[in-house]
Amino acid sequence: MSTSKSGFDWIQIGLGALAGVLGCLAVGGLLILFSGDNEASPDEAGGPPDGGGGPPPSSVRVAAVEMRTLTHRVPVIGRLRETRRVTVTSEIEGKLTAVDVDEGDIVVGSETRLAQVDEVWAKLTLEAAEAEVAAAEAELDQARRDLDQLEQLGRAGSARPREVEDQRTLTRANTARLESAVAARDRARVEAERAAVVAPFDGAVSRKLVEVGQWVEPGDGLIEMISVGEFDAVIDVPERYVGAVAAGDEVEVRIGVLDASMVGVVEAVRPDGSTAARTFPVKVRLEDPDGRLRAGMSVVAEVPVQREAEYVTVPRDAVLWGNDGAAVWYVSDRVGPGPAAMPEPVDVLFGVGDRYAVQPLPGGSGPVLTPGTRVVIEGAERLFPTAPLAITPDSPTGTAASGGGPAGS
Repeated sequence: MSTSKSGFDWIQIGLGALAGVLGCLAVGGLLILFSGDNEASPDEAGGPPDGGGGPPPSSVRVAAVEMRTLTHRVPVIGRLRETRRVTVTSEIEGKLTAVDVDEGDIVVGSETRLAQVDEVWAKLTLEAAEAEVAAAEAELDQARRDLDQLEQLGRAGSARPREVEDQRTLTRANTARLESAVAARDRARVEAERAAVVAPFDGAVSRKLVEVGQWVEPGDGLIEMISVGEFDAVIDVPERYVGAVAAGDEVEVRIGVLDASMVGVVEAVRPDGSTAARTFPVKVRLEDPDGRLRAGMSVVAEVPVQREAEYVTVPRDAVLWGNDGAAVWYVSDRVGPGPAAMPEPVDVLFGVGDRYAVQPLPGGSGPVLTPGTRVVIEGAERLFPTAPLAITPDSPTGTAASGGGPAGS
């Protein structure tokens, strides 16, 4: 019995020791847990526990805010339209022996042959006209010789005056006949030359209306073509603005599909508008030396609507667009030991050239966008308020020195 009782005691001692170890482990875990809640790691604190370090400066390029005298403009939607469109027709009758172009082909005015009409009939007409001219010339020569002879006899008293006058009348009739025959011959010659149908101006083929072997009459359409090299941006200007638009005004036109902007000149303002929409068509002429424009492309034109005034302008690259609107990042020396980034929400009024006219929104930082204020034009995507900046020396301001931002930034 003593041996059994001793074993039981050892089991109790072992269980007690195990419970003690588990208790120590539990207490240690709680201490570690509470310690983790109350003390952040250096990474979570944004730097070493002693406060040193911080985010490195962001490399950016900057440019200056400028005040410019500009004309207020509003965006108006429109489309590109060719300046000329024509249906080239046949000037003679006959069978088409060739159609030399297809839709989309570029043609040169007075050089590119579009189609060829069979010259047989034109040549026969020309030959008949030339024979008529030869006959009229012979009859006129004979009439003139007879007139000379009768006039000599009349002066000698051997011919009656009436005979002389009748011969003069016949000579005049033969002269008129010759002139008519020459005109008919010249017409036949031109028609024979125009059996080859050439492009009337530089352009592109938009539609082909005939095929080889088809019989055509004078006036039948052969080819539709449009001009190239310049286009009209036709925009519908609301009636409240059309009074400020005049021929000769310069208008900036954005072609969205090409991601390009061009400056055109107002060619005409139509006096009749749309009664339902209360808009008036305005044509803005655009040059297209590179051949990138196409008729039908949608455009947005910046139309002048007010007299000139002073506006705050920033480079286009300084404006960042987001769900909440537009904003620019300016350089401030008042929020850190060196140049730092601060955002400023703006209302983009209109664009002119490589700059935007902007207006700070109510509730912003105050009059911070004043002439000379530096705004970020490259590298703004990774900025946050008070982010330290390293301004590159090749910035348009021409300096990487600290400083910048107006008083009160």
